[in-house]
Amino acid sequence: YTNTYASLDQLKKIYEPFIGMKDVVGIAIATRADCLTEEICAYLEELSKKTDVYIELGLQTIHDTTAKEINRCHTYQEFLDGLSMLRRHHLEVCVHIINGLPNETIEMMLETAKAVGKLDIQGIKIHMLNIVKDTPLEVLYNKEKFHILTKDEYIDIVIKQLELLDEKIVIHRITADPDIKSLVEPKWLVKKFCVLNYIDK
Repeated sequence: YTNTYASLDQLKKIYEPFIGMKDVVGIAIATRADCLTEEICAYLEELSKKTDVYIELGLQTIHDTTAKEINRCHTYQEFLDGLSMLRRHHLEVCVHIINGLPNETIEMMLETAKAVGKLDIQGIKIHMLNIVKDTPLEVLYNKEKFHILTKDEYIDIVIKQLELLDEKIVIHRITADPDIKSLVEPKWLVKKFCVLNYIDK
């Protein structure tokens, strides 16, 4: 369930049909740092000479205690190692972070943005935690009832995070589009444009 977790031959069959396709100007490949190899990065570097290639790299948090609690299954250092490999191959990287993870404080969320803002990255996507039906996270939420950020809290945190980022980093996203049918919390996320407008305001 991530886009570099396959053999190189299989990945080539997936990516290459898009090269030269009408109306396709590039590809964005979302993946995890622990699903990258030198071989795959070298291939993606070659691919980037034929079309624009953007690697979306999931991090979510720099805090290993949180990563362990949400079963992320890799450390911040492993993320840094994967990022370094991508940049050695001259690949542009957009990092994903999530606000509102279980038991994280506002200070921890700002620390994540501050650390990411100092990295050699070209873009960032900022998300609010989605609790989805029939997932281990829903079980954890029902058990612990950890705090879910309010809309106002989220907006305030995002604004502070944006101020911590290098102005050269492209902001790809500052909220997401949850599936209404499977969303447990927070319900305010379904009003995406309200959130965007308040951040802009």
